[in-house]
Amino acid sequence: LNTCFRMPLRTMMLSSLRVVIILVLRLVCAAVAGSVPGPGDGLWRPIAPEAVGLDGPTLWKAANEVAADLPPRNCWAVIRGGFLVHEEYYGGAGPATKYEADSAAKTAIALVMGVAWTKGLFDLDTPLAVYGVKPLATFTDDPRSMQYWPLLTTRHVLAQASGVGQWPPGKNFTYSSGNGIQHLERLLAVVTGSEDTTLWATENFAKPMGVPGLFIADGPQLSAGGGQLVSCRCLARIGQLLLNKGAWKRADGEGFELVSERYIDMMTSPSIPSLTAGYGFLLWLGFPGPTAKNVYCRWGSTPGCGAIVEEPTNFYKLDRRMYLAPGWMGKLLIVFPDDDLVVVTLGNTAVASARCDMRYHTSLSGDDSYTFLVVFSRLRETLRLAAPAQSLAVQNSSVAESMPEHPKQDLSLGPLAHGDASPTAPAALGAPADVAVAQGRGSCTCNCAPTQGFGSCFVAPLGATGDEDCKDFGSFAGPLCPLVGLVQECETYNLTALQLNRAAAHAGPGAGEVLDACSPASQDGSMECHLVRGCEGGKSPLGLETYSTACVCQTKWVACTYASSPCNAADPYTPLVPLPLGGLNLTRKSRPAEVLLADRTDTGGWESAAVLTFGAFALLSLIVFYKVGLMVSRFSTARDGAYDPSAVAYAPF
Repeated sequence: LNTCFRMPLRTMMLSSLRVVIILVLRLVCAAVAGSVPGPGDGLWRPIAPEAVGLDGPTLWKAANEVAADLPPRNCWAVIRGGFLVHEEYYGGAGPATKYEADSAAKTAIALVMGVAWTKGLFDLDTPLAVYGVKPLATFTDDPRSMQYWPLLTTRHVLAQASGVGQWPPGKNFTYSSGNGIQHLERLLAVVTGSEDTTLWATENFAKPMGVPGLFIADGPQLSAGGGQLVSCRCLARIGQLLLNKGAWKRADGEGFELVSERYIDMMTSPSIPSLTAGYGFLLWLGFPGPTAKNVYCRWGSTPGCGAIVEEPTNFYKLDRRMYLAPGWMGKLLIVFPDDDLVVVTLGNTAVASARCDMRYHTSLSGDDSYTFLVVFSRLRETLRLAAPAQSLAVQNSSVAESMPEHPKQDLSLGPLAHGDASPTAPAALGAPADVAVAQGRGSCTCNCAPTQGFGSCFVAPLGATGDEDCKDFGSFAGPLCPLVGLVQECETYNLTALQLNRAAAHAGPGAGEVLDACSPASQDGSMECHLVRGCEGGKSPLGLETYSTACVCQTKWVACTYASSPCNAADPYTPLVPLPLGGLNLTRKSRPAEVLLADRTDTGGWESAAVLTFGAFALLSLIVFYKVGLMVSRFSTARDGAYDPSAVAYAPF
């Protein structure tokens, strides 16, 4: 744009033809300068990949390869020039289907704080204590930790360098998803004067972004550690806002500054360079060059895991800048700022690399950096063939003029439950949603494995007092969970004797044997796993003689916990699974012969009720007669044959 507006006027005098050309270029530049890429608060506008300089077949090939590499995938979306150029959905999912984003949503929290900073509500380097923020448990558990509290600033928390009460702020990279990062929400409450920080974030960020229900499940206190429910299209908006350097547009198309460009520059640069070059404000950063100090995040307690590793050799051979927002179980947002490209993929896949082995503790170990490597490697050809981003401005302007306007999203529609069609779905099925309240009984909450933040909730048996009284629900809740993928880089099996001995300490009997990706889940019998791909050949994305083995598992049972409080039918993470008319009447001394789990919904329609039989044929016949009109195969909308409790049908964004 600077080039356009700085053209010397004397150039126009050279020839009449050149005058016309220059005037046209100036008009185009002015038009582009006045527009802001992206959907604003409306819907994404689709466009053919070729219209924005991408090769369609190569992009389609990349999507298929990622789906095969990291099963099971839920969705895949690619944005360029502010347009939706490609998307794929799997297992019955669609544009409206939402999934728990886990830590990938931390980047949205950083942007919420950016809105508040842009409004002048706080300073990044003023200690939180100066604003009157009270310390949370991480700074009060140990009296010695209180010496660090007066030093803690917003910059420390956004940089994941709070020290979590154990180290001086700014001196250690202390990644937090709990109380450490939740101090951001406490600051927001103080500077906005509202304890309902979710409402503030919704009005000032989510609604202008076109995702009014982004934080609605958080409760009155915004969850700063992430975990919000998102679709691929929703997460892509976060990436587009980063590309726009904080600029967005209103319903009338007029652009405005949602987040200060200065804040975005700080967010996408090393926040505390003395600690690491690979982390901004709740955002991982990647850099090209043979000596780029990129960060590789590996979680867990098994050998090679549990470390945020910064290597000066550009181990993954990155050839361009990128911003990364990874989430547990294979969620990933990648922004390529120099290519004007956003890529989102969501799934339910535990991934481990040769340097971080998950064979023995699936729920505790994983390598998010290897997940990124797999996706990036499949995009290399697409990126190589892509037209330079600088050449897209004029092309996008003309394309946009010829595209029909999409209707605006109905902003009155709130988000629906994570596992149900709506908060009122249980009542519609004929089962009282407030049965737990009416009977004064507690609840049994059964979260999906491994260590997921969602699952199912049941009315506790009469007389229940602890977790032992909830264990029978585990086999009911397990099959309601989505499929789980396990991916392990095969080079892991070329372990040294020392590494095998270290692994044996975690695995117990049988350690050291060659195991495939199914091995972790098969140890306790909680999952039924099927090998999708072994280690019989192939090459890793690095081009080395390494490759991954993949396994897909259906959960058979999960652990359940007792609480004296009742289930919440509208809870999008662990919704109440309603019971048949007449109730369940489980007690510690007597249990019925049959249990019927009422129908849930997916994006395609009514799902089946799961009839679990233990005896008493007569009673079973009565229940089947009652439900015969509702029973449809649970597997009708899932390609892989599993019910997905995270699917939600509502207005897409």
